[in-house]
Amino acid sequence: MSRKRSSKKAPEEAASPSSAEPGGPSSLLKATLVLATFGAAAYFTSVGFADASVGRGRLAGKLLKVEARNQNPLPFTLESMSGGKVALSDFAGKVIFLNFWATWCPPCLEEMPSMRRLESRLRGKNIVMLAVSADESWDPVKKMFETDPPPFKVLLDPSGELAKQYGTTMFPETYVIKDGRIIGFIEGPRDWDDWFADVYLDAVVPPS
Repeated sequence: MSRKRSSKKAPEEAASPSSAEPGGPSSLLKATLVLATFGAAAYFTSVGFADASVGRGRLAGKLLKVEARNQNPLPFTLESMSGGKVALSDFAGKVIFLNFWATWCPPCLEEMPSMRRLESRLRGKNIVMLAVSADESWDPVKKMFETDPPPFKVLLDPSGELAKQYGTTMFPETYVIKDGRIIGFIEGPRDWDDWFADVYLDAVVPPS
């Protein structure tokens, strides 16, 4: 379960929620879901969807528990951990994976390793990952990444003001932005190694 937004650090004794097992669902369940997904994709194609990936993407989005959205994202310019400023408008033409998190949020830290692996799988595609920290300063963020720099862009949103404007009530939260619109919203942590995360994003990311 994701943490509520707070300006205070979480108590040291706060227990992190249990992580999903590396294998995820059982092999039989995975096989069943794969067959169901591709079978339904064939149905979508037969009834008028020219691209079967649209059907697969919609079903994968349901498995990933993506809430469909159709709204304008708030523009922003934030400081980047690598230096300089980063604006939402810098990524016109790309899909944006916008993740709000904080170092004091155990579920955020739980999903971070699979986010790293997701970025490596998406590298070279028309998508950019932005991890926006709601920490009050760079100190805990830089300390966290001191020995293992992240492959994605890390931005600072002091005290979570931008997250608040986006309507974030729990950390982590992820927004998928395409063509200047928020098309998907994901509340709470995810195991981004799950196959349906790749299927969903492959369906929304335009060819390079």
